[in-house]
Amino acid sequence: MSLWDRFGSGPRSLPTKGDVAHKKVAELSDAELEAELVRRRRARALSRSEAGPIARESERDNPEQKQLLQYYANLELPPFASMDEVKRAYKDLVRRYHPDKHAGDAERQKTANELLQSLTRAYEGLTAYFEKR
Repeated sequence: MSLWDRFGSGPRSLPTKGDVAHKKVAELSDAELEAELVRRRRARALSRSEAGPIARESERDNPEQKQLLQYYANLELPPFASMDEVKRAYKDLVRRYHPDKHAGDAERQKTANELLQSLTRAYEGLTAYFEKR
């Protein structure tokens, strides 16, 4: 019995040959970058809708809660993911968007550096939150 038989159709995000997740940012075309941006926005919107009305209501009332939800969105995680999930997502995103991978293109390196700073702020904020709890 193969793995496909045991687990049905397999994972939804099975990497394909043209999958942008396995390409360096420098290798992506403008259309692929735009598609990745749209995918990330949809994922953020979905994670916010999964949080439910209670989280959205508290988001308006509590700035700390709003900041935490933004940190989770920056790391492409659903709200209130575990610390292990936060670490894994942070490492994966840093590996994917590290500025050293784009040393030949100054503009992409600058963008990757800004993204890395945003990811680091989110990781540090969530780490501080988990330590406080």
